[in-house]
Amino acid sequence: MDFDRLQTFLRVVQYGSFQQVAAREYRSQRAVSKQMTQLEHELQVTLFQRGHNRISLTPQGRLFWASAQDIVNNYTAALTELREFDAPTKRLLRVGYFSAFEQPLLLRALYALKKRWPDSQFVVRQGSNEHLTQQVLDGSLDLTLSISYGRPAVAAATKLQATSIYHNQMVMGVSRLNPLSKLAQIPQQALTTLPILYYSPESSTFLLESFLASAPFIQDYEQIRRVTSAEQMHLLVALNQAVAFYPAGLISAKHDEQVAYLPIEGDNLQDYDIVVLSQPGQQPPLLKALMQQFHQTKL
Repeated sequence: MDFDRLQTFLRVVQYGSFQQVAAREYRSQRAVSKQMTQLEHELQVTLFQRGHNRISLTPQGRLFWASAQDIVNNYTAALTELREFDAPTKRLLRVGYFSAFEQPLLLRALYALKKRWPDSQFVVRQGSNEHLTQQVLDGSLDLTLSISYGRPAVAAATKLQATSIYHNQMVMGVSRLNPLSKLAQIPQQALTTLPILYYSPESSTFLLESFLASAPFIQDYEQIRRVTSAEQMHLLVALNQAVAFYPAGLISAKHDEQVAYLPIEGDNLQDYDIVVLSQPGQQPPLLKALMQQFHQTKL
C-alpha cells in the first residue's frame, strides 16, 4: 500500500476537502482526487461520498480511518526508533507502558540502567494494554508495564509472565469544590450517580472492565468514560465535572489544592499492582537488570 496515499487520506479527512489539501501541499485538486480514487480501487471500497463542494466518509471510510491512523502512527514511530540509533549496541531494551502514572517507576529504573551502562539504548512505547501485550507476545517489545486491578493484567491463555513491582490502593479524585471532598471516604452510593473518568491514551476496554470488576456497586457502565490524557482528566475533576480513578502512590497528592484523593468506603477490592509482563524463560542481562532495578526503586 502506498504510504503517501494513506497520509493524503488522513489529511483529506482532517480538512474535509480535496481542495484544501491541494492548496496546503501546492498540488492540484485533481492530483489529490486521483490519489483517493486509486486508494479506493486498491481497497475495492468507496471511502468518500462526493457531493457539490463537499465530501464525507462512507461507513467503510470511517472504519478505514481508524486503521489508517494506526498504520501511519506505527510506521512513523518505527522510523523514529530506527533513526535514534547511531550505532549498533548489544544493550538494547524495548519497553512499553500504558499510562503517564507509571512513568516515574519506569523513568527511575531506566535512568539507573543508563547511568550504569551509558551505551545502553531504549525503545519506549505508550499504548493500550491490548496493543502492548500483543507486542510482547510477538517479540516487538521485551516487556511492558500493566495493571492488575479487579482482574488479572493478562489472561492465563497468553502464557506471559506477570511480575508485580508495585502495590498500592486505587483512590477517587474529587474536586475540593465538591462537598464529598470533606469526607474521609467516598460512599459507594455516591459513586452510582456521578460521572466517573479514567485515562487511557488509546481506545481500550481493558481499564473499563477492570474498574467495573473492582466496583460491583456500579451498575451503569455508561457513567464511566475514557479521556485521552491525564491532563484532561485532572482538569475535569478539578472543575467538579466528574470524579476519577487515581493510583495512590503514583500521584503527587500532598500539595494538590484543587483535588482530594479519597478511598472508597467499605473498600475491599481497591488494591492494585503494577506488573511487568514478559515472555517466560531466560531473561537477557539488560532485562534481568531492569527487573532488579524495579524492585530496588522506592517512590
